[in-house]
Amino acid sequence: MSLAGSSQPQNWSRAYALQALSDLRARETLELPSVDRCHSLHFLQMAAEKTCKAHLSAENNNRDVKRTHAYVRQVLPVVARAFYSRLNNGTAMPQWQVAQVRRMSAEIELLAPACDDGESRMDNSEYPWLDGQGLVQVPCEYKFMSIDEGSKTFTLVIKLLRAAANVYAR
Repeated sequence: MSLAGSSQPQNWSRAYALQALSDLRARETLELPSVDRCHSLHFLQMAAEKTCKAHLSAENNNRDVKRTHAYVRQVLPVVARAFYSRLNNGTAMPQWQVAQVRRMSAEIELLAPACDDGESRMDNSEYPWLDGQGLVQVPCEYKFMSIDEGSKTFTLVIKLLRAAANVYAR
């Protein structure tokens, strides 16, 4: 279904959510041992960003969310808490988990090259960069140690992103 020509906030929300779900599916397909990790992380960052934009469009009637990549750090923890509660019969996310989701959200946002934390974090999942020693780093060779894809927090974040995107995609 095309939403062309439609500028209602709920249509933008749905469009962002549909694309976020597509990004999550692409991320899953890229989880093969033969595929460099930077690619699945790139699609994670894009899915998180679009889910956050879907949330902002739906909840705040904010249509002007197209101009930046810097939404994940602040908005993803809000989305995560709301959808954790929805999936757990109104139970609030424990504070220790909120703190872990906040940390993970910041790391996911930094995967976008435009979000370099005031040039203090040049590592990103898309383009080569110079590290602190003046060496060129390449995403396909970089370890991205700050994101543990095997952690419970990572699994929870993916689950909550998918839940939120599914709701906003309706």
